[in-house]
Amino acid sequence: MKAAASKTPRRNVVKKAFSSSQKDPVGVYCRVRPVQDQECCIEVISSTTVQVHPPDGYRTIRNGEYKEVQYSFKEVFGPNVSQKWVFDTVARPLVEDLIHGKNGLLFTYGVTGSGKTHTMTGSPGDGGLLPRCLDMIFNSIGLFQAKRYVFRLDEKNGVDVQCEVDALLERQKREALPVPKTPSGNRRQIDPEIADMINVQDNCKVEDVDEDNVYSVFVSYIEIYNNYIYDLLDEAPFDPIKPKPPQSKILREDQNHNMYVAGCTEVEVKSTEEAFEVFWRGQKKRRIANTQLNRESSRSHSVFLIKLAQAPLDADGDNVLQDRDLITLSQLSLVDLAGSERTNRTKAEGSRLREAGRCCVWLVGSLQVCPSCLEQKLSACPLTGMARASPVWLDLVS
Repeated sequence: MKAAASKTPRRNVVKKAFSSSQKDPVGVYCRVRPVQDQECCIEVISSTTVQVHPPDGYRTIRNGEYKEVQYSFKEVFGPNVSQKWVFDTVARPLVEDLIHGKNGLLFTYGVTGSGKTHTMTGSPGDGGLLPRCLDMIFNSIGLFQAKRYVFRLDEKNGVDVQCEVDALLERQKREALPVPKTPSGNRRQIDPEIADMINVQDNCKVEDVDEDNVYSVFVSYIEIYNNYIYDLLDEAPFDPIKPKPPQSKILREDQNHNMYVAGCTEVEVKSTEEAFEVFWRGQKKRRIANTQLNRESSRSHSVFLIKLAQAPLDADGDNVLQDRDLITLSQLSLVDLAGSERTNRTKAEGSRLREAGRCCVWLVGSLQVCPSCLEQKLSACPLTGMARASPVWLDLVS
C-alpha cells in the first residue's frame, strides 16, 4: 500500500523587487488606500512589506494550502498616512534634484479607484503631490525668478536667454494681444476648490539654492490616448458651427537624443497659483468615462511636465549672462496613469474595451515623453523593465 504523501508546511513567499546589494535604479513605493465595509486583502507587515491575503472565492490553492504572498518596496504607506508624509518621502527629493539641475520622473500606477489621482492632485483642503511640488519650487526660487520672457524655450527642446530690453518688448507685445476665446471662457479667478488644493502652507523649500542664478519655470500638459499624443493646453480657436477634433502631436528626438513632443504648448508661470490654474485648465480636457469601478475613470495617461531654466548673473548681478552653455534646463515629469485593472472587472465594452487593450502601449508612450528620465536601460528590474537615475514608481492599492 502506497504511503500518503506528507502535507507541505505553510510558508509565505517573499518577492523582492531588487537586490539589496545594489543601488535601486527605481524607487518603488506602495500606498494602501483605506477600505470601508469590505474585506481588505492587503496587510501592512512593516514599513517596507505588505502581505496579500486572497479573499474568499479567489484563493489559490497549492498542495492544499492557501498561498499568501509578501511584496517588498522601498517604503509602504499605510491607510492613515497623510499626503504631506507621502510628499516628503517620495517627491521632495525629486524637487531638490530639479533645483540642482537634475531630471526626475514620478508616476502613479494602480487600478481604477485605488487613489492615483487623489495622490497626484489631491482634494479640497488636502493637496496632492503636484501642488506640493509646485509650492516647494516657488518657495525655493521666489526671490530669484527672472522676469518673464528672459528665458525662451525653442522648438527643439532647448532654451535661450534674451536681454532685458528684448524681454520687455516681448512682454509689451504679449500684453497687447487679445485673449483668445475658448469653450472654457476667458481668464478667470481661481475657484475655491482649486484654491483649497494649493493652499498647502507647509513653507517647504530647498535651502541651498544658488543665489547667483536666476530661474524661470515652464509647464506643459499632455495626454496619451489610444496611442496618440494630445496637447491639453492647446488654445486653438473654437468654431461652434464646425468644431474640429484636437490634433495629435509628434514625438521627436533632439540633438542630445532626448525625446520631446514637438509643438507642445509650454507656459511660463511665476507662482503656484498660476501653474496650478494652467494644470486645471488642461485637466478639464482629459478623457474620462464611466466604468463599473469608477464613475469618472480616466481613460488616458497624462503627463504634467515642469521645466526649470536657470542661468548665472553677470558680475554686477543685474543681467543674465547670454551664454547658452551656461544655461541649465532640468525637468520633473509627473505622470498619472490610466487604470490598470482587468477588463472583466470594469465590464468595458466597445470603445472602452479597445482603450483598455492599449493600456500597456500607452505606458511605454508616457515614459518616452519624459525624455531625460530614461537615459539608462535597466535589464535587472522585474517590475518595470526601464528606469533612469531618479525615477519614482508609486504603486496604489485598495
